[in-house]
Amino acid sequence: MPAEQLTSTSGVPTSAALARRALGLVVLLAVLALVVSVMPGLDDVRARFSRADPIWITVTFACALGSTLSYVAALRGTLSRQIPWRASWNLGMAEQGSNVLLPTGGVGGPALGAIVLQRAGVPMGIAGPRSAALFLLTSATSFTVIAIAGTAVGLGLLPGDASWVGTLLPAGLAVALMSAVAALGQLPVSERAEGGRAARLRRQVAALLRDGVQKSRALLREHDPLLIGGCVGYLAFSIAAVAAAFQAFGGGGPPIGLFLLAYTLGQVGSLIPTPGGVGGTEGGLIGMLVVYGAPAAQAAAAVLLYRVFQLGLPTVFGLLAFRQIRRRLADDEQTAAVAARFDTPPS
Repeated sequence: MPAEQLTSTSGVPTSAALARRALGLVVLLAVLALVVSVMPGLDDVRARFSRADPIWITVTFACALGSTLSYVAALRGTLSRQIPWRASWNLGMAEQGSNVLLPTGGVGGPALGAIVLQRAGVPMGIAGPRSAALFLLTSATSFTVIAIAGTAVGLGLLPGDASWVGTLLPAGLAVALMSAVAALGQLPVSERAEGGRAARLRRQVAALLRDGVQKSRALLREHDPLLIGGCVGYLAFSIAAVAAAFQAFGGGGPPIGLFLLAYTLGQVGSLIPTPGGVGGTEGGLIGMLVVYGAPAAQAAAAVLLYRVFQLGLPTVFGLLAFRQIRRRLADDEQTAAVAARFDTPPS
């Protein structure tokens, strides 16, 4: 995260930096809306918005809200419920807001979470691996859906007109990737201090991934319904939001198996380091939905409606959460209380 975005003491983005980012996002979305409203060839998309069903728009909003709330639940589960709900809300919304406002390709939220937890009194040896575990577990949920949906459609267990390249191949790649990441938990990481800055950074990232994988396994063995339900809900509500957005414009999405594949594979576009993944996410989702059988205009309208809520909710709640977090980090007594809960002095 660039230094100008952070306070000198807490590592939390300043109000001014966040305001600039939010303004930049608004401008970016306004440009996108302008393009949709005037660009030739998008008459069908504009016509669908004029006929959108307000009830299904409300359902889309509710599902998007359910996804953001599920992330908060997953976060609290990752921390073994050792922080209260209010703190979990603020941290979870700040992480999601960070992913929207800062061009980090989706990894800024967990990184910010680790920093905030450490500043709040949680030892870095706990904050880092658990933040990494949250990122890995939510990602693993998506890859699991790719593996199951791709296999089910490819073997004819779910309806869908797609070749093995679009079903069994992504399913196999998802399994291979999850297996490779799981293997990282067994790899030794060099503790040598020599080498340049890049070498030290690689060792730190490798160690964090290893610890994150190990912590993910330990957390899953606890079978905490808050963690598992939060991870599943974070993805499931997002998928339901896109499905509801399709219904707002009269339906027309692909069958369920292909719909799951289109959504999860299309999210790869969010890795492009733009604020909120704007541009990449829309392109990825619309492209994959069309590939798997959705009409182009219907897919474009549904994705744009979904993205209004997916970006808007974390932005609004995240800005409010950042304000609370900065106040919280300024309270030395609360920091000491958190540190005592983990039986360690504050860092």
